[in-house]
Order: sequence, then C-alpha cells, then structure tokens
Amino acid sequence: MSTLAQTRPRSPTEIVDASFQFFKAHAGDLLVLCALLLVPPMLIKAITPAPYNIIFEIATNVMLLVSQGAVAVLVAAALEEDSALTAGEVLRRLGEGRVGNVIVVALMGGILMGLGLILLVIPGIIVAVWLAVSTPVAAIEGRRNSAALGRSRDLARGHFWHVALTMLLAWVIFVVLAFGATIVLTLVLAMVGLPERLVELVAGVVLVPLFPLVAVATSLLYFDLRIRREGADMFALADMLPSAPARAEAP
Repeated sequence: MSTLAQTRPRSPTEIVDASFQFFKAHAGDLLVLCALLLVPPMLIKAITPAPYNIIFEIATNVMLLVSQGAVAVLVAAALEEDSALTAGEVLRRLGEGRVGNVIVVALMGGILMGLGLILLVIPGIIVAVWLAVSTPVAAIEGRRNSAALGRSRDLARGHFWHVALTMLLAWVIFVVLAFGATIVLTLVLAMVGLPERLVELVAGVVLVPLFPLVAVATSLLYFDLRIRREGADMFALADMLPSAPARAEAP
C-alpha cells in the first residue's frame, strides 16, 4: 500500500517531525547517497594544491544540488511506491536525464532569489517561497527550467506562510545542529594540532549526515502541497482500487 494514500495535509512542525522520522527510517541509504556524492570532491580538494581548491569547492556545491535531487527521488519512492530504493537505484533513476535538469533548475532559482534580495529583501523572500519545492519538482516530475519553477510557484500559491514556516523551521534546525557540530569538532581537532586543510576535510565529512535533513523536509513539503492543491492522496487511493472485472463477450 502506498503511504501517500494515507497522508493528509500537515502543519510545518508535523512535516519537520516527519522528516526526522523518515531520516531515522532511511538513515543508511541517505548517508550512503550523500557520501557518494559529497565526499569525493572534498577528498580531492584536500590533496590538491591551494590554487585549484576553487574548482573542487564548486564541484562540492554542484554535488550538493544533485544530492538534494537524489533525496527527493528516495522520498518519492517511499511515498508513491511504498518501497525503499538503494543508493545505486536512486542515482540510476536520477541519471535518466534529470541530473542536469536538477542542477539548472536549482541555479535558476538561486539567481532569481539573489536578484530579489538585491532589489529588495521582501521580493527575495517571496521568490524563495515560490521556488521552495522546485528541486523536488525537477527530480520527481522531470520538469525542466522555467516549467519546474512555474510548477513550484503554482504549488506554493495560497500557502505562503505554510511554506515559509516549514522551510524556516527546517533550516533553523539544520543550522543549529551544523553550527554546534562544527564548533565542537573544530575546537577538538585544533587542540590535536591537525593541519587546517585536514580540519576542514574532517569537519565537512562529519557534516555529511546532516545535509539530507533539509532535502527530506523540502520533499515532504512538495507532497504536502500536492495533497493540498491536487488531493494526491485521493489519486493514490484510486490507483489502489481493484480493476473492474472484464465483461464477458457476447457469443
């Protein structure tokens, strides 16, 4: 039975709580998935000469965008298909013409939000809310470029504060956890006397398990908005109904 059929519109706190529950249930797959995408560029950056660090810094940021799309695919499989995908299966699905799409949509959204913040803070916030679920749209539905951005805006329309509060709560929790872990780890490693680049590497690797938190919350918010606007749970229930028996043909 698809768990999407059993879902209902949830409050921001319920979505974030469900994110932690999902994270707990799929911690192994999430960790492997993000480690495969994020750790390699971190390792390469740590051993390459300083002038080339910017290249692998960009690569890490790009892989972070891809990991958000990968998490969305994992969440979608759990909700729509009631099945758990391995990291390899998630990457295989995402690799079916959607990796570049996820990257482009995320970059377009970032540029639009940046322009909004430059002009005035309020427009930037409005754009951020409108485009909050554009990455899940690109990864799950396969929509491209402006179509993905427009779909995200349509889903968020009429639910501004719901989207804003959900994302704010998810990001606040992530920042608090990441900041606390970084401070403690940096102090400990500095006392040991490790080189600065090695300290950065270890700190980055340790934070990898936290990166899926916001992506899971965003993906669950995407499905919540679908249910609010489209009754996705009703569609899932309809899909589970037995087919009508075939009529016997007249002799």
